[in-house]
Amino acid sequence: MPDPIQRSGDRLLAQQTALARFGELALHSEDLQEILHDACRLVAEGLGTGLAKVLELQPDGRTLLVRAGVGWQPGVVGHVTLQAETGTLEGLALSIPDAVVSEDIAAETRFPIPEFMRDHGVRSLVNVTVIGADSRPPYGVLEVDSRTPRAFDTDEVAFLQTYANMLAAAVDRLRAGDELRARAADVERLFRELQHRVKNNLQVIIGLMQLQARRAVSPETQDALQVVRQRVDALRLLHDKLYLAGDVDRVDLGAYLGELAGTLLRFHAEAEQGIRLVLEMRGIIVPPEQAAPLGLIVNEFITNSLKYAFGTSGGTIGLRLEPARGGELRVILWDDGRGLPAERSSGTGMRLVEGLARQLSARADWSGAGTGTMGPGTRLTLLFRILPLR
Repeated sequence: MPDPIQRSGDRLLAQQTALARFGELALHSEDLQEILHDACRLVAEGLGTGLAKVLELQPDGRTLLVRAGVGWQPGVVGHVTLQAETGTLEGLALSIPDAVVSEDIAAETRFPIPEFMRDHGVRSLVNVTVIGADSRPPYGVLEVDSRTPRAFDTDEVAFLQTYANMLAAAVDRLRAGDELRARAADVERLFRELQHRVKNNLQVIIGLMQLQARRAVSPETQDALQVVRQRVDALRLLHDKLYLAGDVDRVDLGAYLGELAGTLLRFHAEAEQGIRLVLEMRGIIVPPEQAAPLGLIVNEFITNSLKYAFGTSGGTIGLRLEPARGGELRVILWDDGRGLPAERSSGTGMRLVEGLARQLSARADWSGAGTGTMGPGTRLTLLFRILPLR
């Protein structure tokens, strides 16, 4: 039977895994319902209860709708509404900055428990506010329920609060996008504001990932969180360039990818001594929707080269950007390391690169040890047509 320390470590691992998985989803999905549903699913897994829900505050400022949830019978999610009045659980949740915890609702005297929760056998609960951006009203409440009496400890409450902050950042990103589409006459100003918010939200998520990595109980969890953080940082750098340049429609791909590659190498400099970066770049302008997947591909290739390609003697990583025939663009990534191991060819990073290449409508050519023109190592060539600039 696992001892208490082992059980605590397992719970922390589950929570950190849930944060990492949700962090990636929150950055890429444009579907609010998908984000809310997966938020409930992953937070319920992280706390091991099987029951969670998001209560969305309606425009009247008093009514909360069960907008998403897991573990509930049909007729609850999307239908049940609650009034956030004085003396209610929902009213208390929205009126205080701290979490509301009830270890055993049978002994609860502060507020009544909604009937649908009793019908589902809820015995304990913990909830936190999903804050609004820029001093706006809160989005709502994130709540985890348990069918057995349970004392949620301070680490679990902190996990739930971190999760709610990430959810708030995702909701704010989508709401800002909705505002942009609804106010086409003011499109440039709103798009710049969106870029600013996205940049700030990405920075918040990077900070949360770094915090969780420091608390991680295993090297595997630290590595998983580090991979996610680097992917987020690649997007953060792109939005930095868009915002600072004041031109949200175009990106200098050579400058962006060159800076991204240099940042990755500096990040690993202490652990990866003797690795050299060779850049052969052109000032080629592309729209942001092509720069983003290219940045993630560069991140995956260089990260994997740093982790797997070299021994103690070091080596070289290269990145070349050049025009090709027929108005296409060629991006070449290479290293002179051990070559691409067979077990890495079906990994998450490889699948991500292939999916991003399809997003670019790019032809992707891999060559492994000794097969490329640059000698031993691994080489990835991408060939695609640049989209028209707006």
